[in-house]
Amino acid sequence: MTRRMHPAGIAVLGLRALREAAVPAAVGLAATVGGSGMDSRTLWRALAFAAVASLLAVLVGFVAWRTASYSVTGTAITARRGLLSVKETVVPLERVQAVDTVQGPLQRLFGVTAVHVQAAGGAREGEIVLEALSAQAVAELREAVGSRADPRAEPDATWRLSTGRLLMTAATAGQLGVILPVLAGTSQGLDDLLGTTVRASDLVPDAPGEVVLAAVVLLASAWLLSIAGAIVAFSGFTATRSGDQLHIRRGLFARREASVPLARVQAVTVLEGVLRQPFGLAALRVETAGYAAEAAAAQTLFPLLRRHEVERFLAEMVPVSAGGLSEFERAPSRARRRYAALPTLLVAAPAIAIALLVDGARAWPLCATLLGVAVGLAAHRAAGWRLDATRVLVRSRRLARRTVIVPRQRLQEHAVAQTILQRRAGLASVSVAAGARTRARVAHLDARVARDLFERLALR
Repeated sequence: MTRRMHPAGIAVLGLRALREAAVPAAVGLAATVGGSGMDSRTLWRALAFAAVASLLAVLVGFVAWRTASYSVTGTAITARRGLLSVKETVVPLERVQAVDTVQGPLQRLFGVTAVHVQAAGGAREGEIVLEALSAQAVAELREAVGSRADPRAEPDATWRLSTGRLLMTAATAGQLGVILPVLAGTSQGLDDLLGTTVRASDLVPDAPGEVVLAAVVLLASAWLLSIAGAIVAFSGFTATRSGDQLHIRRGLFARREASVPLARVQAVTVLEGVLRQPFGLAALRVETAGYAAEAAAAQTLFPLLRRHEVERFLAEMVPVSAGGLSEFERAPSRARRRYAALPTLLVAAPAIAIALLVDGARAWPLCATLLGVAVGLAAHRAAGWRLDATRVLVRSRRLARRTVIVPRQRLQEHAVAQTILQRRAGLASVSVAAGARTRARVAHLDARVARDLFERLALR
């Protein structure tokens, strides 16, 4: 039977259309009121423009809602949408991996839920997306497609992120590499918007103290934004396992529920960031068929655990990846200088350039060299591998220590590589791959050990 979404979908789809048209609408508004000053006539023009935009959004939302429908048969789920160009999506039931839900602020206001039908190899947000369904319609859809992913089922195990750990997660998230370019771009955009003219020479600090102050301000701003983002993403995080299904709920404003079939788990990654490892903390990520294109938050298996809790968590939630996380085979001691060389070069070269440009920064190259050596030696200490009856584990470090756990039956690719310089030193590197994006590599192993590991992996 063909069904339509809840009428609240008119508002949801209309708001989406308005959001997608925000930039051209802002340009149109600026052209309408620009150059007139903020008098009453200009205000009425702005209000009229906003009213027309709102009416158009409601019209677009109504048309999108009226022309969208879905149906479920004994073999497939079908979705149709479009007025002039009709798009029909058919997903066979055997390809359906999960029926996930997202409830944003507007959907919560109307008491409806967005549904994402996840299929193996599907789109990032779901092969089929229904933006507004009632709770009863969601339950009926799950029952109709035979989904085993109902999060209301009695769980076999449950882990919740407490408020204290949420704050610890936010404080140690360390997403500075993502936030800093955004801050820099925002600053430049504000300068362009306000008509500020800055000479290139003004951007060069006059003293090392100014360099340090600018860096501290930028890092502090990025850290605060990172904290806010982590709280929004991971608030209310709950992971449960019911039979062969994982259910993950998270989100402050947009409440998301995702179902992960255990049979589709390709790999689990244990991440110990530089702000977390000293305190014995780690985050877990999972790669699952059908979710490879999702953002990092959507791939989070659990945001924060004590290191000693990881084995118990995996045993309860992902048994196929459970087992010991110690007793790794290490890289040989003669590989230390090779681990230290690259990070030392990467930080020393910019430090030398700064020392040439900034008075009083002559000590920076030495400090940078020591930092690079320390990072390289830490990477050498972390590097290792472990192979047991059911899993292969590869541990490495750039800044964060990263342990990739791959069930042997999920291993899709493994390789051994040896450069000319490694051949002279009797060293080689081994890499493994699982799923669409999980790659792990341990560098500079003894060549005989690397070849032996390669051959043992081939016997799976």
